[in-house]
Amino acid sequence: MPLKAWHNYRVARDLRALQAREKFDLWVIQNSLPGLSPVVYQTAFSLGVPVVHYLHNFRLACTNGFFLNHGAPCERCLQGNFWPAFQTACWRNSRLISGFMGLLIRRVRHLGTFRKVHAWVALNHQQKAKHVEMGIPAERIHVVPHFFDSSHPPPPSNLSGDVLFLGRLSPEKGLGILLRAWAGIRPGNRKLLIAGRGPEESSLRALAVSLGLKGVEFLGYQPREKHSALWARSLFTVVPSLWQEPFPLSFLESWAFQRAPVASRLGAMAEHISGSLDGLLVEPFSVPSLSTAIQTAIDHPEKTAQMGLAGYQKLKSSFTRDQWVNRISSVFDAALKI
Repeated sequence: MPLKAWHNYRVARDLRALQAREKFDLWVIQNSLPGLSPVVYQTAFSLGVPVVHYLHNFRLACTNGFFLNHGAPCERCLQGNFWPAFQTACWRNSRLISGFMGLLIRRVRHLGTFRKVHAWVALNHQQKAKHVEMGIPAERIHVVPHFFDSSHPPPPSNLSGDVLFLGRLSPEKGLGILLRAWAGIRPGNRKLLIAGRGPEESSLRALAVSLGLKGVEFLGYQPREKHSALWARSLFTVVPSLWQEPFPLSFLESWAFQRAPVASRLGAMAEHISGSLDGLLVEPFSVPSLSTAIQTAIDHPEKTAQMGLAGYQKLKSSFTRDQWVNRISSVFDAALKI
């Protein structure tokens, strides 16, 4: 695996064969590291194929991609020196893995990727600004937010509903902060529903027990067909992320079901949620801020339901499939003109 991560010969061979057969106008690169290896960039550049690169995280300046170091914000590797990542073992708690990933990213940078990629797609303006700091030309970064299609009509407001977290149970999602915030809540008969699985599940269950929390239900993985029932049972949702999440679909999904998100003031959520109009924003890493916002949403269910409706209207006016197609098409056009 380390050899393939450094230079995946099979990927290079297959890409050359595909390009020779199909003669693609351009390539769209999503996440190429570590599995596909830097050979994806090398092959595109050697063939002279225009490249559009989607930015889903901060991997080009952070070995774990989150700008988090053992749960704390960190941008020490922003300019391409990954020695701090090796020193602190910030990815998978391994100096070896963190150091190797740092070498991989350095290799990507040394290929001239920042200036050779024809167009970059950021998901919010803050993410664009960070990549400009890394050295990518600002004029080549286009901001294209996600869209969200829902095939189900939103359920009626549930003024006595529960509080829902729906997502992966991993450190960057901020579930530890959420459980500590819940300890200071007066929920009445409401419950905190945690739907999902992930590496933190056992430790989160243990934390809930040690805090003596009442009304917390760990529901495990919930297939897509059960999501509508979860939303119908809820009054609002919480998105307590700790990293500068470029564009979590969770807050758009919340709007799609006419539920207000209580979300961290980070990334796309800070950019698109209008506090107290279509959701509530909280300071990341702050237990009191999250606890206060959750209590406010619980104490004023009518207002919370109104925010969910406002979010649904914003979703239908600003985050549609047609709008996304027009935006990404303009990015492709710009890449082909360079």
